[in-house]
Amino acid sequence: MYRATTALVALLCLTACAGGRSSQDERPPSGFEGAARLVDRGQYAEALPILRCVARQGEGFEIAEYLAGHSALALSREAETPDLLRDDMRAEGFDRLIKAGEAGWPAAQAELAEAFSTLETDTSRTDAAYWAEVYRGNTRERAYGLDRLDDGVEARIDAALSAEERASASARAAAFTRTPLERLPMTPDCAAHVRADRGRSGAGEGRGRPGGGSGGRGGQGRGPGGRG
Repeated sequence: MYRATTALVALLCLTACAGGRSSQDERPPSGFEGAARLVDRGQYAEALPILRCVARQGEGFEIAEYLAGHSALALSREAETPDLLRDDMRAEGFDRLIKAGEAGWPAAQAELAEAFSTLETDTSRTDAAYWAEVYRGNTRERAYGLDRLDDGVEARIDAALSAEERASASARAAAFTRTPLERLPMTPDCAAHVRADRGRSGAGEGRGRPGGGSGGRGGQGRGPGGRG
């Protein structure tokens, strides 16, 4: 579990440093749409607090949970991120990506496969293979012709597995059951970001948004918004 208090203090400092990059904007970004634009620009420290708020609404906001995890993981790798925050950001990133992946969001599943494939832990190989298989079994994006999991990454995952590990990952993936996101109490500081999204289409069905149904962030995929 990441240390929320420490992460918040450090993230506030990081956000303040990053704020100058968007000083040309007339209004500060708010709501999911504003946060998605920040992610598109790589302004993860500014996007993450908004995405955390939007994701609190639970089921139907999987893309916000995914983008929050994507942003936290990206922050854990950025040179500007304070060292004391890196582990917390990495833990939060994986935690949120897993929640989004378990809720059925394909971009999160593909990113988890790639992220676990870069780790060297006792379970990382089978975790990477598990999420790769879960992603392959997810039909949500097939209608759009998307493939977010790079062939090279998938080949690397498969090459690292023993026959026993491959069988274990396959059996685990076969038992995958979608777990809806939990709705969390809305805090006063989050209310404004949630109000900003009212009257618009649901954040969880954001085709054309980052990690949404027609490409964008969330994988080095082939297809609209992807690579290849």
